[in-house]
Amino acid sequence: MSILLFSHKIDIGLPPGLRALYSFASDGAQSLTDSSGQGHDGVLGSSAEVDSNDPVWSSAGLTFASDDFVDCSAHAGLRPNAWTVCVAIKQTPGTTNPIVGWGGSSFPALYSAAPFNSNRPLIWLASGCFRYFEAANPVNVQDGEWHFLSFRCPENTAGGISESTLFVDGFEQAVNGTTATENGLTKTTFRLGAAGLTYFAQADVAFLSLHDRVLSETEMEVMRSHARGLLDGRVALP
Repeated sequence: MSILLFSHKIDIGLPPGLRALYSFASDGAQSLTDSSGQGHDGVLGSSAEVDSNDPVWSSAGLTFASDDFVDCSAHAGLRPNAWTVCVAIKQTPGTTNPIVGWGGSSFPALYSAAPFNSNRPLIWLASGCFRYFEAANPVNVQDGEWHFLSFRCPENTAGGISESTLFVDGFEQAVNGTTATENGLTKTTFRLGAAGLTYFAQADVAFLSLHDRVLSETEMEVMRSHARGLLDGRVALP
């Protein structure tokens, strides 16, 4: 007799520097399991109990609406200086969609659709440290379909924001505009689907990973392929 043992840990072939990996497979409860092996699990909403800030489990992953979020703030390891965030998301067109909030206000944060500038994707590290990307060049992220976004930033500085990038479905998204007059603010928290108490996502999310380094284009494609495999039967990614 043979026994197969299944683990939440990730494939060791993934790129180094992985801090968290969430596949958003329903745990049926109040937690979001980190399968990176780092133990960076998240709590749905404001508490370990059912509350009004809980996103809703679906066949795809989690649906964020109104004032929902996942709180991973207990884990200081989720606040790296250099980083790559990959996410599989289906956002509601014309709405604000913070992916990660690292601060107590609307920044530092990462948006697939910003609260300003026609809901373009945004890396917003401080009031004078941000970069907008085009929403439809070359990929239209406002079409209401699933997309795989990979944001990269090499430093929490003015120089770093000037070198940041966004890839959507394997294509580099055009930059709309950059302001780099100050360094980014210190990251103090880590929430999915919320930027402080001001902006909340209106989207479905099925996958998210965080690395503490800038991944190469080849490594980002490894993450996209890995997400496709994890989400097979739940979400069809481009």
